[in-house]
Amino acid sequence: MLNIMTRPPLGVVRQFSRAVFADRLIGDELMRMTMARVSIDPASSSSSVVDVMSAFLHSWRMALQERPSRPVLFSDAALIDALPAPPDDARLLLLLVDVMGLTPQQAAEVVGVSENPATVLKLAREDLRIDKQARAIVVEDEPLIAADIRGILERLGVEVAGEASSAEEAVKVATRSKPDIILADYNLDGRNTGIDAVVEINESQDCPVVFITGFPDRVLQGDEIEPDFVISKPYTPENVRAAVVHCLDARRA
Repeated sequence: MLNIMTRPPLGVVRQFSRAVFADRLIGDELMRMTMARVSIDPASSSSSVVDVMSAFLHSWRMALQERPSRPVLFSDAALIDALPAPPDDARLLLLLVDVMGLTPQQAAEVVGVSENPATVLKLAREDLRIDKQARAIVVEDEPLIAADIRGILERLGVEVAGEASSAEEAVKVATRSKPDIILADYNLDGRNTGIDAVVEINESQDCPVVFITGFPDRVLQGDEIEPDFVISKPYTPENVRAAVVHCLDARRA
């Protein structure tokens, strides 16, 4: 994994907030609301990723506790009230370690886990399973990486319904196979990127996408067209498993 401690803290928070819900719009709204409530300055050179992540999660929890019984329509309280329940501490720890790249100790500090984080993480990994049938397509122009991702998915019990090495091919494969989830590289053969493919695919079907990229901050700039869920290269099987299972869980909740 890339060294997350050297990345801009707000980019890390944005990636995590989107990952929690596997949704760009909801994740960005949650980040906007929570970070407006904290006193920490994410741009300060003294603010570490762990500091900013801890402030984000604390602000979210406080907003949940303080929400009124009948929030005003279109208010931040109404947004909080409409969101699904936050994942439990074990799943948050899993996302922070296996998707975001924090160490278990750093993740435990962010979440506030007092138990041995290695034990909590082990149990969370063992609990990763897909209870319903799921179909995936893999969009990757490196054959060895595509084969590796296919193997990870198949061991999870996910059917790989197709593969593509370009954005144009990905659109055709998705139209034909109607996948439940897409795993896509950002940089592909040809002129178009993985995001170009997803934009076109989403015009006809709502399909969650896990982007796998060596440059997460290049695709997490707060622009209109961005991925919902990102993991960094070089990835591990744990990264992909956590991302896929959580993404499907979030979309089916």
